[in-house]
Amino acid sequence: MEHSCPQHIILEKIEIFHHFTKLPIGLYGNNLLTYHFPEKSMGVADLIHNGSDHSELTFSPNQFLTCQYISNDYYECFIIFELGASDVLIIGPFLEEVMYDLKLSNLIKNHSLSIKLKSKLQNYFSNLSIVDTTHCFYINKLLLNLFNPVYDTSSEQPTLSAPSMPENYFVTTYKNRLNMFQHPPYFLEQFIIKLIKSGTKANASKILSEINSLSRAKLSDNPLRSLKNSLICSCTIFTRAAIKGGVTDDDAFNLSDAFIFEIENTNSMSALDKLEHRMVETFIEKVNHVSTFKFSLVIRNTMTYIMNHLCEKLTLHDIAANVYVHPNYLSALFKKEVGITLFQYIIKRRIEESTYFLKYSNESIADIAVFYQFCNQSYYIKMFNKYMDTSPHAYRQLSN
Repeated sequence: MEHSCPQHIILEKIEIFHHFTKLPIGLYGNNLLTYHFPEKSMGVADLIHNGSDHSELTFSPNQFLTCQYISNDYYECFIIFELGASDVLIIGPFLEEVMYDLKLSNLIKNHSLSIKLKSKLQNYFSNLSIVDTTHCFYINKLLLNLFNPVYDTSSEQPTLSAPSMPENYFVTTYKNRLNMFQHPPYFLEQFIIKLIKSGTKANASKILSEINSLSRAKLSDNPLRSLKNSLICSCTIFTRAAIKGGVTDDDAFNLSDAFIFEIENTNSMSALDKLEHRMVETFIEKVNHVSTFKFSLVIRNTMTYIMNHLCEKLTLHDIAANVYVHPNYLSALFKKEVGITLFQYIIKRRIEESTYFLKYSNESIADIAVFYQFCNQSYYIKMFNKYMDTSPHAYRQLSN
């Protein structure tokens, strides 16, 4: 390890970081874990595959004393902070948002996991910290203040304290180190999210142009790949804003998938720039379409809440509390607008969702029934016949 402080000082700073942020932090030397605080615990990969190694996380090398924010296929997020050529801090795992039920169900689907793992995964994610963009920004500053004076990477780069360095070197270096969390500026990002949520097209293109007039974060050594990665991040943000604006999860994610596919197949920088503007406009139009839809905002919010918690126990009281109306009012309004009762709608959506596991997994019908909160297999089969005009077993055979 190349540093100007004793080992115990470095470890003390790691513990200080943990106590202030409540995030796990590990020190890796030559890809081997040398210290972890608190004691290293299991991650999603451990639950699924009985083993994982955070040192295998992919990040850009030689970005000394610079935070790199990355995530894996299981929605776990990490911050990578290189101290030198061989020493790396890995902070995490943490989440960027609460692991709501629909997201967890999609994780199980996308990775072809056993639905019996749901409770373990639910428990695991509920114990992870939530770290948003603003927190990441200040975590970056804390790491710089803790470790910048400690590590000397003179074998790879000039010593930061060298008096011969020009003054603007320090300013430029400091700004560059914050780029990962400053592009785009948080207030501009929030403004465009607000425009999408409200379905307001005016000024959206202007705000996006203002964001893009600034230097983007470098997300790859290849400029085209870096821009594509940036647009995929933007698409994720726009998708969530549209969902908050009332677009159903299915519609928003389908639109997101279509745009990401188009991003991957576009190989012109100028075409990608135009595509990002079109993404914003399209998500805003989606929100506008929903706002003129036949259902009221209360019912649309109810449907969104149900979709996000489809595999959890749902009660009229809980649903009403989350859309801020009286249970009796919600029950009457839902029947009036949708034409079926609230719980008929929940059962129908659960049956429709369960078809995925019948098609693409070998899960037993009994386990699928439990996963979607049916009291027993017989009742699930009865409801499946009612809404799908066939039995789960017959549906599975026809699908295969």
